[in-house]
Amino acid sequence: METLPNIYDGPKKQHRIIKHSQFQLDFAYSQDAGVLDTGIRETIRGVKLSIMAMGIALYRVDVGGLYADLGFRKFGEYIDSLVKETGMSRSNLYNWEYIGQAYITHRSELDKIGFTDDDGPTKLPFLNRALERHPKREVYKNIKNMSRREFEEWSRGAIIEDGKKHKTVAIKKGGVFAGKEPLAVFSEEISLQDRRYYEKLLMEGAIAIKQNEYAGIYRFYDEAEKKRFDRIYQRELGKLRTKN
Repeated sequence: METLPNIYDGPKKQHRIIKHSQFQLDFAYSQDAGVLDTGIRETIRGVKLSIMAMGIALYRVDVGGLYADLGFRKFGEYIDSLVKETGMSRSNLYNWEYIGQAYITHRSELDKIGFTDDDGPTKLPFLNRALERHPKREVYKNIKNMSRREFEEWSRGAIIEDGKKHKTVAIKKGGVFAGKEPLAVFSEEISLQDRRYYEKLLMEGAIAIKQNEYAGIYRFYDEAEKKRFDRIYQRELGKLRTKN
């Protein structure tokens, strides 16, 4: 008696391709970590053309913990593997992930206006800031029509219904003041060196706020280490702004 093999030979389920206007998210929404990984690597090599799709895939690998399915303990290790294999910089990869995160977060509204790769996905990292400062309708109109540089600059504009202007911050006798209000008042016992250190930290933060920028604080072992960092920081900052 012949034994028939238990093999299904019926119609195979077609891989779902999610089309989005002028680009395809055929891998970005896959549940398979391997499909996501392949799509990311092919996009970096230029086989695929959608930065948006790659950004979405990177974000999903990160938040979904899918890097573990690929043999990595942390998302950072997965990023390191991409850097090593493709020569792409870590900053670019993380920036693309941020593009994917912004798209997924605001997907409903972006789909309504038909936002695609052709509209400039590099505008997406500035979308949250624009929404905090401008009317929603204007934001989604401008993200379609403005250039990347125009949208970035516009996103730094005035906050909605905020008639208050940032008060002038100044160092006066006794402390640091915003207008007439004290931000910090120093003890008479504090050393001149320490006081100047604290004043500088507060002033850097105040200048950043006034210019709609961000200030960060870093700790160093000594002044020599800080000076070495400053040289690297200025060089890398110049590169970042050139790319932008």
